Amino acid sequence: MNVNEAMHRLTVDETLEELKSDRCGLTFDEAKQRLETHGPNELEATEGTSWVEVLLAQIKNPLVIVLAGAALISILAGEEVDAIVITGVILVNSLIGFVQEYRAEKSLEALQERAAPEAEVVRCSRDEDRKESINVSIPSREVVPGDIILLEPGDRIPADGRLIKTASLELDEAMLTGESTPVAKSTEALEEERSVAERHNLVFGGTIVTQGRGRAVVFATGSNTEMGQIATMIQETEDVTSPLQQQVLDLSRKLGFLALGVAIVTLALGAVRGFELQEVFLFGLAAAVSSIPAGLPAVLTITLAVGVNRMAKRNAIIRRLQAVDTLGAATVISSDKTGTLTSNQMTVQQYHLNEHRVQVTGVGYRPEGGFQLDDQKVDPQADEALLQALRIGVLCNDARLVQHGDEEECHWEIRGDPTEGALIVAAAKASENKEDLEQTYPRIDEIPFSSEAKYMATFHKLPNSEDRIRVYVKGAPEQVLKLSSEVHQKEQTTSLSEDEEAELNKRAQKMARNGLRVLGLAYQDIDSDQVDTFKERLTSEEAVM
Repeated sequence: MNVNEAMHRLTVDETLEELKSDRCGLTFDEAKQRLETHGPNELEATEGTSWVEVLLAQIKNPLVIVLAGAALISILAGEEVDAIVITGVILVNSLIGFVQEYRAEKSLEALQERAAPEAEVVRCSRDEDRKESINVSIPSREVVPGDIILLEPGDRIPADGRLIKTASLELDEAMLTGESTPVAKSTEALEEERSVAERHNLVFGGTIVTQGRGRAVVFATGSNTEMGQIATMIQETEDVTSPLQQQVLDLSRKLGFLALGVAIVTLALGAVRGFELQEVFLFGLAAAVSSIPAGLPAVLTITLAVGVNRMAKRNAIIRRLQAVDTLGAATVISSDKTGTLTSNQMTVQQYHLNEHRVQVTGVGYRPEGGFQLDDQKVDPQADEALLQALRIGVLCNDARLVQHGDEEECHWEIRGDPTEGALIVAAAKASENKEDLEQTYPRIDEIPFSSEAKYMATFHKLPNSEDRIRVYVKGAPEQVLKLSSEVHQKEQTTSLSEDEEAELNKRAQKMARNGLRVLGLAYQDIDSDQVDTFKERLTSEEAVM
């Protein structure tokens, strides 16, 4: 049986039987034995490009070869100055190309080291006739087929697995499928054949848990995973010449023939005119060298290097200088996937508060930007409604904003759902830090998001009050409005009438038609002894907010 192709059609019990595992997990001895049999859970590393190979690649440039020939001819002709100049051009050209490509190789190695280092798995401890499950954290490279892995928000999946338990589980599979929105997962077997993007009961190595929790039994590791197969295909791809390389090769041939032709014509004319053979030969060599543009290789390399640096500033690593030319030669890019051509980073664009639209500036996960109302800067700390909306978005939220690197070369990453991450970034632009807010308003209970309810609710202790709890709700606008009984508009809280609810729904639909993903935010303060009854009323869809 081809495990990768058929696993989604098996039931949970059939899967565990096929992999000779159970819900208790593998024993430590069995896991060790399987690791020796299947090998570590990592891609087969190809030999890296050495600095000697990178340097030789620069010298193999057709124009450089022609220049080397010209330098040799100059030495034979006694033109030491010309030979030194041409040799200097070759060295400078090769050095620039070598530095750029060697730095790219090192950057790629650094990226590979950022893979998920650990995984949470279930191990089975047997004591005579009793079995006991133990959760242990192990290096991802030690995950083996049959292992039960635990999935939490923000986790990077260490290997391909079949889900055996889920609770509102959603994954970001954009790196594999190109789909920008998180994918809801389940444990139900799928009867017919499905594409990778439609196998909703499987998880794939390298993808990220954005929401919910789950357990999966691993069926493929290392090069046998979907990402491993893609990596193998990439490694087996043959190198092709870029448009610029083809043009340089053609130009080099023409220049070579031109230099040879000039030398022959010069020798012929000199012989006909009766000049001395040595003098004519030297003159012919000089003419041949002069016909070769010594500065062209350096100009091309410097131009490509500038392009590489510009791409690097946009967080794109170019491994080969010629790749910049290949990108520039593209005239049409066809894609059927939403988000494929973007960085898949959600950004809050606007808040509708008090019948006003507050614009949020800045893009991506970098917390830089501000708030504007009618092109005028807004201080969120002085706007009660905006500040409350920002705090709801941060506290009714399971994502995390993580910074990597120092301030000069920092990289921001969201661990969790991209939409929830965008709300955290928006709050950070107002100096509302998630960790600080969670200490001030500690979460004591929650109602996780589900596709059926279409909302999430969290319960928080209020500072300086032991008896009061604040409930934050975030979800689909129509669902949040259905749960609400009051609305905060025009700096005051009033009862929510049917006309106002219809108007707010209409406003949300207009925003959605403009390509925005719209969320509704709500809150209410209750007594601490009302949490359980409030949860029951909320889940029964009574209007209580």
